[in-house]
Amino acid sequence: MLRRSAIVRMLMDKVKAETGSVEAAAHLRGGRQAVADPVCRHNMRYGVLHGAAFHMATAFADPHAVIPLFLAGFTESRALIGLVVSLVGAVGVVPQLGMSRQLRRNPRSARAFMLGAIWTRCGAWGVIALTALLMPVQSVWILTAFVCLISVYSLGGGVAVLPFKQVIADTISPDRRSTFFGRRLLVGGLLAVLAGVVVTHVLGSEALVWPRNYGILFGLSFAGLAAAYTAMSQLRFARRSSLLQSTRLPPLRKEVSGAFKEYPILKRLIAVRLLSGGLPLAFPFLTLYATRELYISLAWVGVYVAARQAGGILSNLGWMPLGNRLGTRAVILSGLGLAGISFVVILVFKSAIALAVAFAVAGGGMSAMIVGFGGYILELGTPEVRPLLFALEDTLLMPLHFMPLLGGWLVDGYGYRPAVLVGGALLVAAFVCACALCEPRRGDVACGPCTPSHRGSPAPRSRGGQENAE
Repeated sequence: MLRRSAIVRMLMDKVKAETGSVEAAAHLRGGRQAVADPVCRHNMRYGVLHGAAFHMATAFADPHAVIPLFLAGFTESRALIGLVVSLVGAVGVVPQLGMSRQLRRNPRSARAFMLGAIWTRCGAWGVIALTALLMPVQSVWILTAFVCLISVYSLGGGVAVLPFKQVIADTISPDRRSTFFGRRLLVGGLLAVLAGVVVTHVLGSEALVWPRNYGILFGLSFAGLAAAYTAMSQLRFARRSSLLQSTRLPPLRKEVSGAFKEYPILKRLIAVRLLSGGLPLAFPFLTLYATRELYISLAWVGVYVAARQAGGILSNLGWMPLGNRLGTRAVILSGLGLAGISFVVILVFKSAIALAVAFAVAGGGMSAMIVGFGGYILELGTPEVRPLLFALEDTLLMPLHFMPLLGGWLVDGYGYRPAVLVGGALLVAAFVCACALCEPRRGDVACGPCTPSHRGSPAPRSRGGQENAE
């Protein structure tokens, strides 16, 4: 027995040395893995630094608070504003299925694609800042350049996201992923609160006029992105063994149908995520609602940005242990519940302070959904099939990115409060649907064949499941 254990340890060390994958190595010893793995520690450190700087950069140019107000200087059409906000995420979906096949044909190309994409994104945002700072006021070229460059920014995100998810899934163990995402949001939230204070001073200053004030914010966002992508460039990718690669891939249609058969929970997960779009349906228009309908000072926008980030920080103290102990499903349900409560506050109260409370509660819900949904998809599947699952989920979520467009149409036709009411109804439906999600760590058959977790749960067996896991 002792000799057999020694052989298993030797095989595990060999697979880990060849692949760099903590999960592939853990599979050989029943799911137990060393939390002190140096690659895991390294990627935890730089991944948290990346997330912190990225959240700060996003706070300076918040797509749900700052960008809609910037666009309102060009047009009164809320539908047009919603369309441009939608492009921030929608264009990034386009390359993902193609990227998933590229990464499975040649996993070693992941790092090169990620680096090229993130620095293209950073450069595009730098040009956006220069355009808003230097071009003549009211120039149509500012809006034209913004739409084109925001599309380039989004496209780069679509290329970079799969390599990023791949390196996290391969090198950070399941029992530490909630901590990983939680720390990113915690440290990033602290920096974003400081960014919110800066937004308050910049937008509240009478010395700075539109669009120069937004140009300053976009410039600060560019600096934050440069710091974030410098840290992201330090991530160490797993070295894939030829045994874990597929040199010939079946037709895409066959792959997609096979994925839905092997992972039936994907349909429900996608339904939950689409229904959770009730939050981005109404949220981008809340600052416009506050400043244009309730006549709240523009300086409060920074307070709302800070309140949302503060809500995310405080809630993360609960999401990390909740996700690690009970699983990501519980975090998802908590996030949907908080998002729904924030909409109730908006509908019942009409004061500046009440809106700040709503932003704080919504921030907690948003952070929960980032931790929950992000961790959930990482726990589904085996290492070699995950790029397909990531891309398939993101592609089928394309309608989610156009929720701001639908929200803008509702605001133009019916007003702000009916849009909030529709968003709240969608969140209630998402919560009910999420109650039926399986938990991948418990070995539920509905979750499909998954890599065993750190708890040593046996991998669910279905057609080809054991072969794929090995």
